[in-house]
Amino acid sequence: MTEQNTQPIVEIRRLRKVFGDHVVLENIDFEVHPGEKVVVLGPSGSGKSTMLRCINALETVTDGQIIVNGFEVTSPKVNLNKLREHLGMVFQRFNLWPHKTVLENVMLAPQIVLGQSKEATRARALELLETVGLADKADAYPASLSGGQQQRVAIARALAMEPKVMLFDEPTSALDPELVGEVLSVMTKLAKSGMTMIVVTHEIGFAREVADRVVFMDGGKIVEQGRPDEILVNPKEERTKTFLARVL
Repeated sequence: MTEQNTQPIVEIRRLRKVFGDHVVLENIDFEVHPGEKVVVLGPSGSGKSTMLRCINALETVTDGQIIVNGFEVTSPKVNLNKLREHLGMVFQRFNLWPHKTVLENVMLAPQIVLGQSKEATRARALELLETVGLADKADAYPASLSGGQQQRVAIARALAMEPKVMLFDEPTSALDPELVGEVLSVMTKLAKSGMTMIVVTHEIGFAREVADRVVFMDGGKIVEQGRPDEILVNPKEERTKTFLARVL
């Protein structure tokens, strides 16, 4: 379990998000500490992915405050490029550049956004491809890879920016079942390295093994949160019990 005597690296206060007349997030309050692994569970439409997109300023917040590593995401003056140097995000879909090799995909952002040299980004990209088990695919193009391999490249690409926090938005939901394990294995390795992670997923086994804390959302609200053994084994709220009965 991560020590919690440090300053939070992610703070979310009274977060509210509305699309038209539809309230997607209501009064979301929680924080994440450095090195902590938080897994967010909940049914489709519960606001999990929208919350992640608000943290990364991919959605505009209706009300409330989000602070990431000292950057106020919700400030109109926030420098988004600087903010996203602190955040890595892995989506359901891999969104790799199809005309660039695996190595070039991983090298691109540090060169363009951080202004790093080609030599430095190449060396780091090769290290990261080794980490995700794809060093032998450096010169391959995305179309020749399986979905699981492409998602592992996407993880390496996010890590290339040396983020302080990694956000995962259902990273295995678009994969064939037999490919899920290879991506979860890389994520588990990353978690054990000490990376701060917020993971939206339906993979209960991953939550049980890796999470310091499980957050259960429904209807745009946090229903309950706690240690995996509390939430997954002995939840207090009926809505959580009903959800887990269906997915376990």
